[in-house]
Amino acid sequence: MSKKILYLMHLDWRWIKQRPHFIAEGLSDFYDVTVVHFYSKRYLFRNSDIPTPNEKNLKLVPAFRLPFYQKEIIYDLNRVYMKLFLKFLIEKYEPDFVWFSHPQLYDYMPSNHQCKIVYDCMDLSTGFDYPDSFKKIVSDVERRLINDSDLIFVSSTKLMNRLGENYPSGKFVLVRNAFGGSVINDDLSVEKTYKKSFKIGYFGTIHSQLLDFNALKRTLDEFESIEYHFIGPIADNIKFYHDRVKFYGVVDHSDLYYYVKKFDYLILPFKLNELVEFVDPVKLYEYINFNKPIISVYYDELDYFSRFLYFYSSQKNLADIMNQIIKCRLIRKYSNSERLEFLQNNSWDVRIDKIVKSLEEL
Repeated sequence: MSKKILYLMHLDWRWIKQRPHFIAEGLSDFYDVTVVHFYSKRYLFRNSDIPTPNEKNLKLVPAFRLPFYQKEIIYDLNRVYMKLFLKFLIEKYEPDFVWFSHPQLYDYMPSNHQCKIVYDCMDLSTGFDYPDSFKKIVSDVERRLINDSDLIFVSSTKLMNRLGENYPSGKFVLVRNAFGGSVINDDLSVEKTYKKSFKIGYFGTIHSQLLDFNALKRTLDEFESIEYHFIGPIADNIKFYHDRVKFYGVVDHSDLYYYVKKFDYLILPFKLNELVEFVDPVKLYEYINFNKPIISVYYDELDYFSRFLYFYSSQKNLADIMNQIIKCRLIRKYSNSERLEFLQNNSWDVRIDKIVKSLEEL
């Protein structure tokens, strides 16, 4: 009989596919996995949209929280309800491991359990734009979670170093993000021919805390032959309007190829802040699969991808890159064989094998 994992996921299962989705699916090849995911208001009345997992050992259990859960009174109400709910699930499924994808969820863990605790630290939790009162809660709960965890997976080297300094006795294992999906066989690189306009694409969460729209606006003002295309959920009320900017919204992951093959370049225009500098971006693994020239802001964690990216570190650097694009001097930096080798060595299958080995050593 396979071991059981109760997998607490802070995202709605229908949100764009991210690290928690890939890991849950991968673990179901080795364990009996029950995913507890929280309905977001975006999907609250769209039950028919819930995908049915193909994995026979993966079950989805939806959970509900009162809205505005960052407010103290509502937070306390949710905590009381969720402790009871989680206690019921633990008694029902009798998991060997309880997995947390966000530290705040540990506040729902009942006492007197016999489960091993696993924390997947995928972001700097205090780097998000939370209200101060909620940020303190997250920080305090994460401290308890790290101290109580039997195993802690960390998604980036900078996170690993930060946690290692603060919790030297922690059981940390570096598990970077990875590539998931089918490898594209077509050569989608930009042709070195004269063009009147160049399409530069981005896909992922679209948020003003995450993306440097000021840098992009400067390039639009300076170069009339470039345009930006954004694919993904818009997470806040962004104000980035231009006749050469297009937002497509959320598209099915399987349809990304249809859009990306029309782009000339891909870009990672992150706004550098404490949150971003601890991130190992999932989207870069996918960018590399699409075999396009890739432009990215530079920060230390991205040295891992240096042979694939054209870096910029200022608005002027980005303008210089755009000038090279217009003159058709910016071709793909990497070979197809380098791409295939990287994707093979950085697949979610490889990451899951490392996770399973660590779990089995507990």
